[in-house]
Amino acid sequence: MPPDSSAPRLDRVSTYVRRFGSSSLSGPLILFLICCGFCWKLVLASGYTWIDNPDIVHMDVPRLQFQLATWRNYEFPLWDPHLWCGQPFLGEIVGAAFPLNWLFSLFAWSRQQHISPSALNWYFLSIHFLAALFAYWLCRELGVSRKASLLGGFAYSFGGIVGLTLWPEVLGSMLLAPLVLLFLLRALRGYRPFASAALSGMFLGLAWLSGHHEVPIYLSLAVGGIWLYRLLSSFIDWRRSLELAGTTVLFTILASGLQTLPAYEYSKLAVRWVGLENPVGWKDAIPYRIDADNSVAPSSLLAMVLPWSGHNSEVFAGIVVLTLVLVAVFTRWDDRFVRLLAVLALAGLLLSLGGWNLLHGLLYATLPLFGKARVPIRLLAVFDLAIAPMAAIGLDSLLTHRDSPVLRSAYRVLIALGAGIFALGLAAQALQKTGPSDTMYMLGLIALLLGCLFMAQHHGSLSNLSVSLAVLALVFIELGNYSAAIYFDRAAYKRATLLPKLTQYRDIADFLRKQPGLVRVNPDGMEAFNFGDWEGIDSLSGFGAGITSNFLSLNWPSVRIQNLLGVSHTLTIQGGRADQQLVFRGSSGVNVFRNVDAFPRTWIVHQVVRASSPEDLRTRMNDASFNARGAGLILESAPALQSCAGDESAGIVKRTANSVVIDARLACRGMLILSDIWYPGWVANVDGAATTIYQADSALRGVVLDRGQHRLEFHYRPLSALLGALLSILGVLGACALALWELKSPVRGNISR
Repeated sequence: MPPDSSAPRLDRVSTYVRRFGSSSLSGPLILFLICCGFCWKLVLASGYTWIDNPDIVHMDVPRLQFQLATWRNYEFPLWDPHLWCGQPFLGEIVGAAFPLNWLFSLFAWSRQQHISPSALNWYFLSIHFLAALFAYWLCRELGVSRKASLLGGFAYSFGGIVGLTLWPEVLGSMLLAPLVLLFLLRALRGYRPFASAALSGMFLGLAWLSGHHEVPIYLSLAVGGIWLYRLLSSFIDWRRSLELAGTTVLFTILASGLQTLPAYEYSKLAVRWVGLENPVGWKDAIPYRIDADNSVAPSSLLAMVLPWSGHNSEVFAGIVVLTLVLVAVFTRWDDRFVRLLAVLALAGLLLSLGGWNLLHGLLYATLPLFGKARVPIRLLAVFDLAIAPMAAIGLDSLLTHRDSPVLRSAYRVLIALGAGIFALGLAAQALQKTGPSDTMYMLGLIALLLGCLFMAQHHGSLSNLSVSLAVLALVFIELGNYSAAIYFDRAAYKRATLLPKLTQYRDIADFLRKQPGLVRVNPDGMEAFNFGDWEGIDSLSGFGAGITSNFLSLNWPSVRIQNLLGVSHTLTIQGGRADQQLVFRGSSGVNVFRNVDAFPRTWIVHQVVRASSPEDLRTRMNDASFNARGAGLILESAPALQSCAGDESAGIVKRTANSVVIDARLACRGMLILSDIWYPGWVANVDGAATTIYQADSALRGVVLDRGQHRLEFHYRPLSALLGALLSILGVLGACALALWELKSPVRGNISR
């Protein structure tokens, strides 16, 4: 017989496969393929989306669009001129400081005016892949096998609150949480301790840049609790523990500066809606009833294994993951890091009960900033962070402790649970009663299959690879009926959809862009949709958590104040007022009315009156006898102006997100008023020379100009952002430098478990 020429070829293939399997890149690559497979609706098909949610369509997608448009103009999105007559975008904590959003804006750059659905889907996948990858690295840090780490990474990214969260600004901090814990564990182990403590703090600081404060507050609490336990339990080496904890705190403060400093400045000058009838300021305590309303209900705990069975579905972990967690607890309890993770998971779960847990109320009353988070359910992020690596450890224990009585007990309970559910269904059919739900049947099926798998492993009937793949497949199926269920068909089959809001007003936007000069609209007929950010058109109002206090002090719903603010058009489904002209009918049913009496966006006054108090100023502003076109109101000392007759003009010649350029001609000394919000950080130059910006008419910008032709430039250069950026750069570079320095030093401690 001729020799088999395929044998050497097969040997080479098997050699390549073994080399790939041992490569450090194999795990991340396989994990990426798993994530793509799980999100097949988003990246392998064209008819599905994750954004069909009120907050995402109304607020988050327009925010991403605004950031993309600003980066296209080669500007950092510091200021948003499109909502509420201008707001500090960075200070609002909406994701402008998060590097992942910078990368998204770079890769989503295209000739299209708006972000494509495909780009949004890949953006969402990238967030989840990074969360899975970082959790995978955390598992590997704990000494878990590559196969089990794949399970841990996947379960963290697509299970629990991480899998069900749609808000990118919330997901950003969740994806970095595994890296915070990874380097914290290294510091606790003594492996390059100061570099590890610094890197843990750096990633915690970067989590604060993500665009939301709730999860970073809870994550900071968890890190602080771990360091406090270390200090209290290491009396002999307490000074070194204190130094390491201080290093973590220092680099957290530094790395978070780009977001925390502008946010702190904004919080003192703004109000925020938190679920109360009226918004609250920085000094106002958020009532505990808000925390209680946003707590996990005890009745929802059943949803930990039965998805969608309670009011708070975010608690879902799945029968497979929870079983593996219990296996880890009963077989690896002697491992101090398993104990640490177990305590962390239990603390996250119990504190997420919020108003049902007296300890949560105690923390609310005693810890600074804890009450500002106000959503205890987000503490489930800490729970998920702990159980994912525990499930991976449990899978390794399943593979190495096949003779353990824990496995025997586990498969008996699982088989009994699955059989019991199906028996209940048969009995219900026989009695013609309502039986278990489809999700209950799926729970029974998964429990039966997992029980049989445990039994086969206990008897040595399967290889370790087969067991690992089978467990991963069960988790894949189980989570597929949970987090993958929120990827909706764009065709809106048998459900209501919000997606048309992204396209149905396009004819109105095209009409408004053709109008001479800048327009500002009152989007009265568009409900909560942020039309301004999505289309790049200035709007009187918007959908978000807060606005600056000086804008709120204006009686902005009144026609008089809207005219003052230069609201040139009103978009409404209702009829117009006597002072309005119908100029366009949108295909969506929204009419466009031109406001005849609207002020220009900038005008000149030759009289400034100093109000005695904020109340006096607001009273005069709303007084119909006060001529706002001829005089301005301020609270500070009034500058000297001149009265004269003659032709004068003022107009905006260029406007970007962070700048406004105005050409003005005055007959004598006067004040130019721009109907954009006054806020710290704006600087003005007249013909190249710096000048003062007055807070005119309660909330607008005023600049004094002398007689003649002038070029006035406004630029937003907030010191809080500049200093914050410097601190963040120092934090990142400092942590990396410390890591490189310790890398050259002899290794102390043990990186293995």
